[in-house]
Amino acid sequence: MSATTSPLGRWGPHSSSLAGRTLIAMFEAQRLPHALLIAGPVGVGKRDLAIRIAQALLCESSDLTSAGPCQECRTCRRLHDPTQPGLDPQHSDVEVVTPGSLCAESDHDHRNTRTIGICVVRRIEHTATLAPFEADRRIMIINPADALTHEAADAFLKTLEEPPDRVHFILLTAQEAQLSETIRSRCRTLTLSPLPAAQLDDWLDQWAAQEGLSLPDTPQHRAELGRLARGRPGWLQTSLRDGDPGTLRATQIDDAVRIANASRSERLEWSEQIVGRATSPQTIGNLELILDAWTDWWRDLWLCHTDQQDALIHVSQRARIEQIAALYDQQELSQFLEKIQGTRALIQRGVTHGLNARLALDVLLLNIPTPRKTS
Repeated sequence: MSATTSPLGRWGPHSSSLAGRTLIAMFEAQRLPHALLIAGPVGVGKRDLAIRIAQALLCESSDLTSAGPCQECRTCRRLHDPTQPGLDPQHSDVEVVTPGSLCAESDHDHRNTRTIGICVVRRIEHTATLAPFEADRRIMIINPADALTHEAADAFLKTLEEPPDRVHFILLTAQEAQLSETIRSRCRTLTLSPLPAAQLDDWLDQWAAQEGLSLPDTPQHRAELGRLARGRPGWLQTSLRDGDPGTLRATQIDDAVRIANASRSERLEWSEQIVGRATSPQTIGNLELILDAWTDWWRDLWLCHTDQQDALIHVSQRARIEQIAALYDQQELSQFLEKIQGTRALIQRGVTHGLNARLALDVLLLNIPTPRKTS
């Protein structure tokens, strides 16, 4: 069985999960709902699955849709170009709606917005009433759905309650609780969980071979890559396409150590470099990646105090972790880990609540525990 004819090749890394099996059963029964909500952690592969659903709905090999999109016909390749994986679908009947998307008002500028406003929803509503241009249906992917403002969510609810014919809505979210209960109740939810290590490893080998990418050649670095991914195939795809995730993580750890030893003014200066004075979706995304790395790093320091070194993520830096962990108390590390998670929550809520990411980062940096001086 070739990669493109196997369920893993057609439906992706979650094909054998509960969510994947449920989705395949919907296609086999030809009972795909008009609105799907795909929930799961950042990097778990929600957007990838949404594109595969769109491919399956429009695939030119119609007799194969219950087994997944062929990945090879012209339509499938227009929705996902393997040579440009970050490119949005190039099909007039498939749209990915994100913060910054076009709206119904010609004089609005959404380039630096982090929300999806009611003016965008109004355009979506109008587009949904139009007949498909090329295919026999329209597909709209809202990513992330939790970026909808309260007004936009209320307006969109009316569309979900009385959906136009031949239109499928696919909502993606890493914060399902941020969506209103009424919107969730109008969608069929598929929850993607991190993959078990062995399953992620099998998928990684197949995907890297298809992409022509080289994987770490030592068991230690391969194991560390899997731990960094934490079961998230989407994170692995993005990270490996951008280069060596281990090298980037090492740089992020160097920054974490340096900032922990820096003065208050140096910490605030670094905060301005990272976030700037006006936040954008790009800077918020970069900040979330940094906080991911910091969570892993400070957790490794905490693990050293609990005799759980086997659970370390950064196994290649074990000696450094042990040396630095000795400069902190276990309680200090635990409290700071809680502060990192609290900052992440504030930044995520800030997408729709207007909270200041720069201020949240400043407060976090000023609360970094001071390492004890060695004699």
